[in-house]
Amino acid sequence: MRILVAVPTARRLPQLARLLDALPAAVSGIRADVLVVDNAPEHPARAVVAAAPLPVRYVVEPQPGSAHARNRALAETDASVIAFLDDDVVPHAGWLAPLLRALEDPGTSAVGGPVLLDPEAHRPAWFDEEGIGGYLSRHELDTASRDLRIGEYLLTANAAFDVDALRSVGGFDPRLGPRPGSQLVADDVHVVRALQRAGARVRWEPESVVTHELPAERARRRWLLRRAYLQGRSDWLLDRELLEARRLGGARVALSWLGAEAARRRAEGLSRADVRFHLATDVSRAVGAVREGVGWRIG
Repeated sequence: MRILVAVPTARRLPQLARLLDALPAAVSGIRADVLVVDNAPEHPARAVVAAAPLPVRYVVEPQPGSAHARNRALAETDASVIAFLDDDVVPHAGWLAPLLRALEDPGTSAVGGPVLLDPEAHRPAWFDEEGIGGYLSRHELDTASRDLRIGEYLLTANAAFDVDALRSVGGFDPRLGPRPGSQLVADDVHVVRALQRAGARVRWEPESVVTHELPAERARRRWLLRRAYLQGRSDWLLDRELLEARRLGGARVALSWLGAEAARRRAEGLSRADVRFHLATDVSRAVGAVREGVGWRIG
C-alpha cells in the first residue's frame, strides 16, 4: 500500500518547518511519501521544504484556496491512501499508524482523529473552549474508535482517505474552504457528507492526534466573531441545494437554529462572560447564514 502525506501551505513558514520536523516521529516505521503543496504565489515554502529532515516533494498550486491545494495533492499521487495535515498543526509521535489501521476496516474510506488546541497558549477568561473551540479547529468527538454518525465530520487538519473513494466523490469543493479574501470553511464537512451518501464508512480514531496552534490574534473577540460569521456563510453553502428553494434563501432555518442556541445559552447562565460571548458567536453565525441566503436571492 502506497501512502502519501500531503500538506497544503500558504505563507506559514515557521509552522510548516515545525510540522516537517515532527513528521519523522509521526510516521515512524511506515514508508510514506510526503508532498507539500505551496498555495502562495511567491512560492515561499520552497526553502523550508529543502531544509526538511526527511525527503519531501514540492509542488506549486497557483489557483488560490485550500480546496484547490488539496485537490492538487490528490491529482499528484498514485498512492492508495492520502493523509492530510494542515500546515499549522504538529502531529504527535505515531500519528499515522492508527489512521492506516482504521482504513483497513472493510468499507472504510476516510478516518480522522483529534485536533487539540495548543495547551500552552493563553485562553481569555471569556473563552468557552468546549463551546466555541471549533472555530479555532479544536475537534474531539470521542475517546473510542467508531464510525461517524450522520451530521458528524472530520477535519482535514488530521484525516486520511482512500484515494479512489475521495476521487469518486469529486474531491474537495472549491466553493468552500479558506482562500484569499474569503476564509470560508467546511470543505472537509462536504467531503464527509459525500462519502457517507455514497455508502462509505467514515471512522473516528482517537489515537491519531495533532496539536493545532492557537495564535494570540485568534483568541480575540473580533477574530472569533468574524470566524463565526464565515461559519454561517459556509453552513448555507453546504446546504445550498435545499435552502436556495426556500423563501429568503432559508433564512428561517438559521433563525430557528439561533433560537434553539439562545435557549441553551440562557440555561447555561447569561451572567457568565463566557456564555454571553458564546451567544454572540451564535448570533454572528446566524447572520452569516442569512446574509448568504438573502444575498444569493438578491444576486
